[in-house]
Amino acid sequence: MKGIDLIKYFRFIYSKEFKDLKEIILAGENNDSITNLSRECDKVFIERLRDNPNWLSIKAWETHFEWKDLLNDYPEISGNILDFGCGSGHSDILLARAGRTIYGIDLSPIGIEIADYYKKKEDLEVQKRLNFEFRDITSENTLGKLFDSAWSSHVFEHIENPGPILIGLKNYLKKGAPLLISVPFKNSYNDPGHVNHFYSQQELKDWLSPYIKVDRVDLSEKNQVLRALCINE
Repeated sequence: MKGIDLIKYFRFIYSKEFKDLKEIILAGENNDSITNLSRECDKVFIERLRDNPNWLSIKAWETHFEWKDLLNDYPEISGNILDFGCGSGHSDILLARAGRTIYGIDLSPIGIEIADYYKKKEDLEVQKRLNFEFRDITSENTLGKLFDSAWSSHVFEHIENPGPILIGLKNYLKKGAPLLISVPFKNSYNDPGHVNHFYSQQELKDWLSPYIKVDRVDLSEKNQVLRALCINE
């Protein structure tokens, strides 16, 4: 448990919050009705429960750079925001607290259950700015609306072929809407689920450009991430 604040760690794993989350994850692990792809997505939370449960806590995310950088450095991501691959929704909840309106979607049933768990703990005004849904982005847009912008944080390094995903995302976005894609730089934050590694800004741009207009790619050397700001033409 190198680098972990042990006081916070043990305080969390003996809390009612952790007990509730553990029940959600174990119930999801025993769900035989989900697809293999959803089960692969659920593995993130099953492994987190085992290896680093502290990252299931909303407090652990309060200082995370990803949502803070979006809030401070990318004013283009505004209005009604779609978060593709929202996971457990921690970042979206923190963005909603800061006044953003977020619709998070994910293929992990466990992730969406955790996101809804935390949403219900928020003030009503924050809850009004949040929605979470188990949804396949490549499916037909049945929401009856288009989004002003979109965000996808640390998802595309898990996707072998971005074409179907980006085509799907464009069907959920207004014309001219910006999409911010954040991925690890080189081998940062590496895990066995990563099928892509991007070693330069140009490499990420070239990978995305056949499917969507890339306005620019930024490198955060401090946090070792690349971010592509794309436009839905």
